[in-house]
Amino acid sequence: MSDHIRQGRDPVSITHHPSPITHHVSARVSLVPLLFSCAALILAFIGLFEWDVPLTRFIRSLNDVHRDHLANPWLAQLSDIGDRLGKGESLVILSLVLLAVGYGLKHPQWKDAGWQSLIAHGLAALCANILKHAIGRPRPKFMHAGNLDLSPVSGSGWDSFPSGHAAAACAVATVLAAKFPRVRWPILAVAVAIAMSRIIRGSHYLTDVAGGAALGCVIGVVAAHPWHEWRSSIAVAVCRMTPLFVATLALVWTIVHLPSETWPSQQLLWGGLVLTLAGLVGHVLWTVQSPWCPDWLSGSLARGLVGLGLGMTAGSLFVTTAVLLVCVAHWLDGLPGQSESMANGHVGVWGAMAEGLFVAAMLLVLGASYALKGIVPM
Repeated sequence: MSDHIRQGRDPVSITHHPSPITHHVSARVSLVPLLFSCAALILAFIGLFEWDVPLTRFIRSLNDVHRDHLANPWLAQLSDIGDRLGKGESLVILSLVLLAVGYGLKHPQWKDAGWQSLIAHGLAALCANILKHAIGRPRPKFMHAGNLDLSPVSGSGWDSFPSGHAAAACAVATVLAAKFPRVRWPILAVAVAIAMSRIIRGSHYLTDVAGGAALGCVIGVVAAHPWHEWRSSIAVAVCRMTPLFVATLALVWTIVHLPSETWPSQQLLWGGLVLTLAGLVGHVLWTVQSPWCPDWLSGSLARGLVGLGLGMTAGSLFVTTAVLLVCVAHWLDGLPGQSESMANGHVGVWGAMAEGLFVAAMLLVLGASYALKGIVPM
């Protein structure tokens, strides 16, 4: 998410071309993928909102009715650990440890990580609490008929959106992922686990957690980069986090809907299968610089076809539209760097291994999209 900024590239352009000659052109082009990303993000939240109440009721069905606690010990443990790790005290201690190591060993990277994570945490907590009380959404435990009742400035219990734990955890994780890119995936995975624990615990709705995570990601990117580039940082954050939220929508839609024989579900399923396989073949041809690879094919286009195909396997026009917007944004994002499409392909043994892992992972996701349909009875 922050590679463009760290390497001295204009973060607004969100491109792969650092040439100052195309700086202004790239800045204009960047507006289009940003708008597509914003549209996809809005659709993702609209789609997720539909499952707030059903998911909350499903979580309640897993509770021990006598103790009002999760009957499954693994889920209960995840809930408790996520609650503790996402608390403000835990995150402050983490930032202080980073600062102590940074000053003790005179390591500027750790010092920056400590200060920036502390600032990101504070801003996320402040913004989340202001929004909580300004919106006044009731907590799931106060849900009765399932209607959306808002009561701004109503005190405890009417502060569900957004999730403060998710906002703070994602803000800190985004900073740390930018400062320690080699371990960014484990860091982000912990933040996602903390966010998920809020739903499992029954403390928040799905969109509460998604909203908190989005808020935290934006604040984390802003805090991790020069403050005068805050507009550019927000643009980068939106474009980079939108695929994750749309993927969440596709996952939720897949696991709660049983396979359907009606139109257009079957057409989307088969079309998605064909498009995913075609995109994978194109990506391999592009990566190995095969003479069979057409000149118009780029890595971003091939990956976009794979993403669109996987999105279509959800069997929903709504989900497919959101995924299509993301794929178009990704493709437009790569347009200024089309010259890298054949020049920077992976070569050698490590490149072949990386490509093999990518293809295997996409095939695994493709199989899971069929195997997981309707596994959650909502």
